[in-house]
Amino acid sequence: MKKPRARNLLSAFCLLASLFTVACVNSPIIGIIGEAVMLPCPCMSPINPDQLYLYWQIQETVVDAFINGEASRSYQDRMYHNRTKLFVRENSTCSLLLSQLSVKDEKTYECHHGSPDITRDDVSLLVAANYTSPVLQVPSEQPRGRYTCTATGGFPEGTIYWLLDNQPLLWDPEPQQSVLDESTGRYNVTSTLAANISQDSTLTCIVENKRLHVNLSQTLNSPSTQDTPQNHIVIPLVVVSCCGVIVVVCLGIAMMRRYLRTSRRTIHHNNTVV
Repeated sequence: MKKPRARNLLSAFCLLASLFTVACVNSPIIGIIGEAVMLPCPCMSPINPDQLYLYWQIQETVVDAFINGEASRSYQDRMYHNRTKLFVRENSTCSLLLSQLSVKDEKTYECHHGSPDITRDDVSLLVAANYTSPVLQVPSEQPRGRYTCTATGGFPEGTIYWLLDNQPLLWDPEPQQSVLDESTGRYNVTSTLAANISQDSTLTCIVENKRLHVNLSQTLNSPSTQDTPQNHIVIPLVVVSCCGVIVVVCLGIAMMRRYLRTSRRTIHHNNTVV
């Protein structure tokens, strides 16, 4: 049976946990993959570190421990070596800092603490990772094109949906493809839309990470003419280059004519003198 926790200690811990991921005991905590997260466990007040018994476990697996005034890592599972820190003496809390988070850390952690009576608090840890900004690939010119939206490196599995002129589509895209990267535990998601998009329409694809409440989007204006801006850049350059050549030729001709006139006057003057 769990003992009631003092409100003042819980409030103090939540303030400390704001440096990492903030959540209170019995509420799921969300940690970012690759970063650190604080697993809260407020000790009973008053606390005497020299007499405290503290064990963080996952069933029979020992994550970290503090016994009779000092950290005890004799039974710590090697998965957690150099990844944990306790704050018993610094902040009078039984909370655990867990760093270098990975998908494998998504578990329920047990905080056993007390002296002489032992109290247990369970902390549920969920992990997450943001997706990259989606990449929207446009089909080559054809009556009915296939538009592809891809986002990578996220967790958990994300959802891609489409907007046409900022409104939901009236038809469904092809089934979403989700690929789990076994080496990182993260997902790459792809959605393909077969559609005939008019030149004056705006197409948007959005990847949603529900756990982080984050949406990332990519918008394409006038998708059927996306190459036009490049052509608009090339054509003026060609025109300017041609005009430059014409100007140079005209200047050359004008200078040649002036030289010939000057030469004729000089010859005429010499003949007159002779």
